[in-house]
Amino acid sequence: MSYPLYRRGTFAVLDGASYPVTYAYGDNYVHFRDNGKPTPYPRSAPTPVEMCERVFSVQVYARYRGHGVLVDAVDESGMARIMEAEWDGEWATVNGFLQENKYEYYRTADLRDLRDYYEKQTDLLFPRWRAAHFARPIEGHAVIGGWANGEPAIVQGRPRSGILENEDGRVAKVTTRAEYLGHPCEVMGISGDGAVGLRFLGGDSERAEADGFARRDGHWAKTVHIYDLARYHEHHADLLFDRWRESSQLTPGT
Repeated sequence: MSYPLYRRGTFAVLDGASYPVTYAYGDNYVHFRDNGKPTPYPRSAPTPVEMCERVFSVQVYARYRGHGVLVDAVDESGMARIMEAEWDGEWATVNGFLQENKYEYYRTADLRDLRDYYEKQTDLLFPRWRAAHFARPIEGHAVIGGWANGEPAIVQGRPRSGILENEDGRVAKVTTRAEYLGHPCEVMGISGDGAVGLRFLGGDSERAEADGFARRDGHWAKTVHIYDLARYHEHHADLLFDRWRESSQLTPGT
């Protein structure tokens, strides 16, 4: 049996429900894909993105034998095609992965052997939203917001964090993330002037300090401009996956 909440591809959220769609970067419309699920608007007509709560692409990641992997596909029997995701070809070879491209190693594994399962949801409307709300930074003008009154600031629902359980019955712990100068960071707040409070998530604290991060509440943190961010996305740690994996219906032979 396969995990029923596994998905990948592009989705739009309307009225709290997600639908598979096709969407081209910068386009003004999404197009519903036919998956047998009723849609709120006719499939034959494109739907303006302004009518969507969110439009995002999904990639699924997990840990396999303590190593990060991309969950590329899942079949009905609960077997997953996984790709090594930490650029460690030696580890991949030792653990039964086969090299299919220069830097890509794949193998098939039982879904029950995966841990820390999460969706990486890339916000496809973020560039449009950013351009509509914020001017580009002015050289020499320091940003000071992002931590309004010591608390993360939020602009029209971004960034999101906390437990989310109002989309398709999914239950996930959500954090918003991005890269700054190549550093993985959590986006803690976005102020109206475009200031973003970042919390450093990488392992090289010396490099973080060299790039202007400072200790704040026990973490390395920095305020930057929203146009300094790259790869803005939401990290959805799936809180139902372990329950599914450990359920009695997943015993061998069932």
